[in-house]
Amino acid sequence: MLFLKRGNELLLALYTYECQRSLYEHYRVNFKRRFEKYTLSVDVQSTITGDVCIFQEMPDTNASKILTLAWLSKRAHHGTQLLFDWTLDYNFKWGTKGSLGRTAHFAASQTVPANLSTNNQISFNYEDGAYKFSETSQNPSSEVNLYINQGGNVKSNDALVGIGMSGSGSFVVESQPNLKLIFRPKPVYYVIFGDFIQGQIMDITELSNVHKLVYDGTTDKHLTLTDKNVWKS
Repeated sequence: MLFLKRGNELLLALYTYECQRSLYEHYRVNFKRRFEKYTLSVDVQSTITGDVCIFQEMPDTNASKILTLAWLSKRAHHGTQLLFDWTLDYNFKWGTKGSLGRTAHFAASQTVPANLSTNNQISFNYEDGAYKFSETSQNPSSEVNLYINQGGNVKSNDALVGIGMSGSGSFVVESQPNLKLIFRPKPVYYVIFGDFIQGQIMDITELSNVHKLVYDGTTDKHLTLTDKNVWKS
């Protein structure tokens, strides 16, 4: 019996060590990636004036309906060059739905820096006639997620709340009371040319001529948008 007890204690110690080592490696990798700068340069040869827009792959989430935002967008004429750059600095955002002409967009009211290790959880409440975020905290789970705890005083569909990266919003959902939102970001990017404004709420099912940005072992990428509106590396 003593042998079995000591054996179990050893197994528990080894399991605890492996969990701590895995968690340390997770923090180390994510800390390093936060400070890596990614760039995209675009040579615009399209014969029409339009917007080069980058949006992100939808995260894994428990939300029933998530809205994709035009994350980064710049307007360009024929023969011009654009440069986009960003880092993997996440944030929490809340705001309201506005409109510019016929286009619905997200108007941010508050942005709070976040990361996937220590400041990955926040509360969202309605107090004294207005919404606000609390201070960030660390969720006890070792999962690579961002968490938003909506309070019981939050009004249904009254605000938009979600996440962003490198200062700009990427995904939001409509507010709901007593609902905990979980987002697992996927830093995968897509570029499109058309008429877009940064923060615009996009229906990605209606988009065409979308080009996936692939960063294989590099942080810099160059694309050309031809006079036929075709993307070429």
